[in-house]
Amino acid sequence: MNLDWGTFQTGDWLIGLVSTFVAYVIFTFLQRFLHRIPFLRIIAFQLNLLALALLTLLFLTPQLTGLHHYVLSAVQATAVFLLVVIVFRAIDIFFFDQLRRWRHQAPVPVVVRDIGRWALSLVISVFLIRYFFAGVNLDVLAVSSIVAGYILGNATKDSLGNLFSGLELNTDSPFRIGDWVTMGNHTGCVVDTTWRATRLKTKTHDYIVIPNSVIAREPIINYSCPKRDHGCIIKVGVDYGTPPNKVRQTIMQVLDDTPPVLKQLPPVVRLTDYADFSINFTIRFFIADYAELEEIMSDVMYRLWYAFKREGITIPFPIRDVRIKERAAGEEVERDKEIRQLQDLLGNLDLFSSLSTDDLKRLAEQAQIRVYGRGECLVNEGEPGGSLFLIRNGVVKLTVAQADGRQTVLATMTSGQFFGERSLLTGMQRSATVTAEADVVVVVVDKPVLAPILQANTNLVASLAAVLEQRDADRAARRQADSKMPVVPTPQLVWLQRITRFFGLD
Repeated sequence: MNLDWGTFQTGDWLIGLVSTFVAYVIFTFLQRFLHRIPFLRIIAFQLNLLALALLTLLFLTPQLTGLHHYVLSAVQATAVFLLVVIVFRAIDIFFFDQLRRWRHQAPVPVVVRDIGRWALSLVISVFLIRYFFAGVNLDVLAVSSIVAGYILGNATKDSLGNLFSGLELNTDSPFRIGDWVTMGNHTGCVVDTTWRATRLKTKTHDYIVIPNSVIAREPIINYSCPKRDHGCIIKVGVDYGTPPNKVRQTIMQVLDDTPPVLKQLPPVVRLTDYADFSINFTIRFFIADYAELEEIMSDVMYRLWYAFKREGITIPFPIRDVRIKERAAGEEVERDKEIRQLQDLLGNLDLFSSLSTDDLKRLAEQAQIRVYGRGECLVNEGEPGGSLFLIRNGVVKLTVAQADGRQTVLATMTSGQFFGERSLLTGMQRSATVTAEADVVVVVVDKPVLAPILQANTNLVASLAAVLEQRDADRAARRQADSKMPVVPTPQLVWLQRITRFFGLD
């Protein structure tokens, strides 16, 4: 190589280098503000190299020309190559990230995008070599590349195996980014697939990196394909004394009342085994997304416990069941104490203030104690009624549905308050939906419990009608204060007629 040593003037080189350095420092300072743009953060490395190459051409072109014309060509080729790489990166982000989000399409695997950019970059490199280095023999360069590729391939055969396995996975498409899968012993959501490995995000927010060559040898279970809905299996055993049809009806009601359980794919309840201490049932239902599996199954099992408790269905312990015919004296004492407490609770209600002590005791003996879990509905708006609910412990929320489907909260009720008196006495439909805010224990008085008392003493009807009139007048006054419009309460005579008709009294 013949160099023109006359061009090596120390002053020119020093000025050029200082100018390049100062300009690059200013660029890096400005780049701090440009990093607020996400795309510029992604291409920060290429952008820095491009800026350095352009500043070198701006301030050191005469000096580089004096060295050798290939030196200047190399810097120019580098600048053009970096510019093309940045353009390719911008096109890649626009089409595969931004446009995909606008169209709500599935993401393209990283390995496919990387290989596409590498292939285009290789083609551009060949054109740049032909343009800037016309004298270079590409045949020799190709042979050298083959030799270097052979040596490199032997040194990195595991990495190449992962690369080809990644290409095979993207060709067969057993999963897509965002799918929930099980690969071997690992379950998670597919985050991305690179040329070397696939990343999963588990439900504990841990990342698992699995080499593609390992995935290609393992069975893959895809919970999100071909559809995202997923079947769930729950097994439960109940006491032999419970009729199977009652168990099935209770389970189906729980599944119907659990919102995440899909209604378009009907659940199935099967009796599967007569075990040593229980009758075993298998429950199958479907949910919309595997990602919510644990939460929904937990919710269903919570609701099953409370429903079984209310219906008197026992989940037996796996032990020998020794039955004793005579009730222990202690149990009798506890039962009498429970009835006295219920009698006091019912006697404190203005609705039952006119009942005698014996009538209150009869109500207490026949009333039901029900337990509801948080989020369960005690009654639904619009359904037929016939029972009163007295809150013994807990808090409930009363809501009504608006024309647009929204639920408006009317009030909350706590221990000692009651609702459903109009349904109990007249059979009116429920005027609101009542939902448990936490675990709730309620005392339920049904029409069959109250009917014998009213039939034996029809004079009580007038007292009950008077209480309904007063409560309706209070309710009307509140509505009038809210709406600023006059609201007329229902008179006592109308309530009297409704109670008489509902209970079949003369």
